[in-house]
Amino acid sequence: MIMEQINTIIVFACAAFAAGIWQAGIYSWHSLTLIVLAMLLFLTALWRVVRNYQQAFWPIIGLFFIAGMLCANLDSIVPADDISHHIGKTVTVTGIVDAVPEISQANTHGKQVRYVVRVQNVELEKTGAKSASGGKVRINVLYKENGELAVFYGDKITVYGKVRELRGYNNPGQIDMTVALKREGITARMSVQEQNIKLNTAYAGYSWRAALADWQAGIVRALQKVMPVNDAAILTAVLFGGYQGINKSVVDDFAATGLIHILSVSGAHIALVAGLIRWFGNQLRLGSRTTTVVAVLAIVFYACISGFTPPVIRSMIMGIISLLAILVERESYAPAALAITALGMLVYQPLLLYDISFQLSFAATAGLVFLYKPTYDYLSAFLPAWLAGPLAVTASAQLGVLPIIAWYFNNFSLISFAANILVLPVVELVIILGLTGVIIYTVVPVIGNLVFVISSLLIGLVMMLTAFLAAVPYSSVYIPSVGISGSAAYYLLLAWFYGWRPLAVPGPGQLVRQRPGTCATTAIVIIGLLAVYTWYPRPLSVHFIDVGQGDAALIITPRGKAVLVDTGGSFSSSNYDIGERVVAPYLKHYGVTTVDYLILTHGHQDHAGGAAGIAGRVSVNKVMLPREEYSQAVQALVHTKPAIAIIPTYTDQRFQLDGVDVGIEHAVGENGRNQAVTGNEVSSVVRVSYGRHSFLITGDLEAKGEEALLAAKEVKPCTVLKVGHHGSKTSTTAAFLQALAPEYAVISVGYANRFGHPHPETIRRLTDRQTVIYRTDTHGAVVFKSDGRKLEVDTYIK
Repeated sequence: MIMEQINTIIVFACAAFAAGIWQAGIYSWHSLTLIVLAMLLFLTALWRVVRNYQQAFWPIIGLFFIAGMLCANLDSIVPADDISHHIGKTVTVTGIVDAVPEISQANTHGKQVRYVVRVQNVELEKTGAKSASGGKVRINVLYKENGELAVFYGDKITVYGKVRELRGYNNPGQIDMTVALKREGITARMSVQEQNIKLNTAYAGYSWRAALADWQAGIVRALQKVMPVNDAAILTAVLFGGYQGINKSVVDDFAATGLIHILSVSGAHIALVAGLIRWFGNQLRLGSRTTTVVAVLAIVFYACISGFTPPVIRSMIMGIISLLAILVERESYAPAALAITALGMLVYQPLLLYDISFQLSFAATAGLVFLYKPTYDYLSAFLPAWLAGPLAVTASAQLGVLPIIAWYFNNFSLISFAANILVLPVVELVIILGLTGVIIYTVVPVIGNLVFVISSLLIGLVMMLTAFLAAVPYSSVYIPSVGISGSAAYYLLLAWFYGWRPLAVPGPGQLVRQRPGTCATTAIVIIGLLAVYTWYPRPLSVHFIDVGQGDAALIITPRGKAVLVDTGGSFSSSNYDIGERVVAPYLKHYGVTTVDYLILTHGHQDHAGGAAGIAGRVSVNKVMLPREEYSQAVQALVHTKPAIAIIPTYTDQRFQLDGVDVGIEHAVGENGRNQAVTGNEVSSVVRVSYGRHSFLITGDLEAKGEEALLAAKEVKPCTVLKVGHHGSKTSTTAAFLQALAPEYAVISVGYANRFGHPHPETIRRLTDRQTVIYRTDTHGAVVFKSDGRKLEVDTYIK
């Protein structure tokens, strides 16, 4: 009983601390106020402990909540000498390379190298003033094809360039990479050419990180010699982490079968190593204490060869704590151990709360700690133990992470139960053989290569099985994002189903037996309310998605039909697909699994580059294209499978969805495809009208196109104008604005883009008309909602 009370207090205290960090991210009080509140709560808790310790629960929980807010406040303080205070300035940075450089192929003519530099001093270009500085800066360097990498870990270097703010895509449901970098102490970034990075002093000492990176590179080269490149990439992933080099279709198959976590070193790998050592210990009768010590050493060794990355360290700590709990034969301590581990990590690094790896690791572990035994007991009543065990593990972990999966991925693998039974044992054997092969190869390369060949054969079996399971119809289903309140309700309901009975609330079985009529009525009412909620018309919503230097606008009608105007697209030489990685997740986050109409204003990469990636992730019914020669991006879309109906655009073309009128206000080349006129000149202009309000989306229309539109017809005013060509000087003329008279203007533009968009003259023309301006580079995603009369606007960045 006492242990149960201690578990409850520790678990609730950890949850309260996390809630305090989350609250501070939304709105936090002054640190002095928080300190005073913390002191009052501490004294109240102390007084109640003395009088009756059972009455001290809520003051203690409140104290941890305030402590979470205070820790988050302190963690957000940036030192006065940090490099981030020089954002926007051109400087010469001197510092030490603080991590092993990451090298990737940028394109066919060079390579991209990413450095992390611990800053020592900064010299301003304009004044020449030098000052000591601190913090870390991430530096991307593009090397030419024949460029030699001359800077390594530990070297002292000088870098010349402009300091930029860390920036991601600011949309809901997006993994926040900016926060991830800040957790590592990186507060700014620079992008430079190879001639602007100079070696000052080569590092003369010994670096275990550099030695480990060289050793890993040697293992990878050995793998590539004896097995196919894709097999080598998969084995590298399960041993060291990372998806680099793995065929995209293979990654998709692993994701569809719920096994994607296998491709990055995680708690599952740590648990496998620990379980293997315990099995050998039992077979050799080494004793519990000796076996545990060996298992701990093996876990630390595995974490070391994996590079001691933060996710690996977290998994290692949890694995060691679990082993120690088993050693002292106190498995009832597991909830408290899990909560204390989470609490310690959050105290040390509050921003971990927003890390997807942290969230998934602890939600899955919590599912196993709290749900595994009752799930196994239930399943073993009608299934054999060999089947009940794996199913209980999978179900417990999946139930633990379901709201997180819904928020980030909106996809649940129904086939994961079969995959865990059929595929996971083979993958575990691959991991064991791979680790064994690595150790043997270091001593006897010939035998190590033989082990790698056997591993390659098993990897082929794994790929065949995952491809087969992923191809099963309805192997995965869409699940909607439920948010913080929905997640809290889900976990409370889950806890109730699994035996949590606060205030003597009866369990589900007892409730059904005692009041069957009331339960049936309640179920019918809930189903009815859900049906009404699903079918009841909602306001029109128009989303301007943050896709960097590009355009993408999503229109969701009152009954959930979707129109997407442009898709964004990257100009960079990387393989990052904005359509697949940014826009498609955004669509799913808002419940869009089918795009009824995809309208491309024109074929430029920043407007159409993501189209094929989106078509590969969600269903697209119809595509409306301007009459121009197909760009490479449009050709990629046209050749996607299954084929999509293509509709050429023409002026005054219209269609309606749920009372929302969508029309082409302006189109060029209507007498057949015009091979001579391409690009910005053929940008279609799209008007979306609903009730009193209308939205005009102008693509990259420039002054000549605006003039032609005004001359051809009477242009009606609009409520919201998507400013043409990202706010360039050559668009959004005074005459165009006078005709449109917009109340709001949205500029879809990339942060610190090389084109200088939006131009100050364009901003001045808009402000002179008192038009309210929203920008995706400063506001993130911009969402307008309207019932046809009122209009509301919300931004991701407040």
